[in-house]
Amino acid sequence: MRISINNVWLTNDGVSDLRAWTDAHDVRFNGQQVVQEAQFLRAVTASPLARGNAANELQFSVTQQHASVAAAAAFALTAFGALPPSGTATVVCGALGESPVTCTFSAVLAAMPACSFRGTRTDVTFLLRGGAITVLAGSSIAVVDGASFSTAYTFAAGGTVDGGSFADALVPTALDLDGGGFAS
Repeated sequence: MRISINNVWLTNDGVSDLRAWTDAHDVRFNGQQVVQEAQFLRAVTASPLARGNAANELQFSVTQQHASVAAAAAFALTAFGALPPSGTATVVCGALGESPVTCTFSAVLAAMPACSFRGTRTDVTFLLRGGAITVLAGSSIAVVDGASFSTAYTFAAGGTVDGGSFADALVPTALDLDGGGFAS
């Protein structure tokens, strides 16, 4: 997973050597929304109401190798102040050999809760906070039916994965478990 904010890469940029600058690891995601509890007079129970204000938190760590101990220490001390405070976050998902799926969302660099250096290596944890995450047009998500592994579902490009009508947009496709691809 590669992540940038306002075109500034927080993880490996896809060009650099992975031994010098890693992709995101220890990734944690937390989605939440504002919920209002309606208390009605003489009601038996309260009624929670979804306000629709979706917020997502994406926390991840990155390891980077620097040319010297001084460069690593200076990076650890100045990294948070040198990065964009907010903007469009781009998340490129996928592994070697897969077609990447790109997601975007409006985000703020809420915190850098951990940053340490050991010799010439830095380990940095970032926390991005933003709204609904959208799958970029041209990307698609495949979901395999866990019950039978007989049907795969694809989510059309340009849709959103934000708790909306995700299930309504799923399209069944044939699944080949012999190493082949998905057939339409």
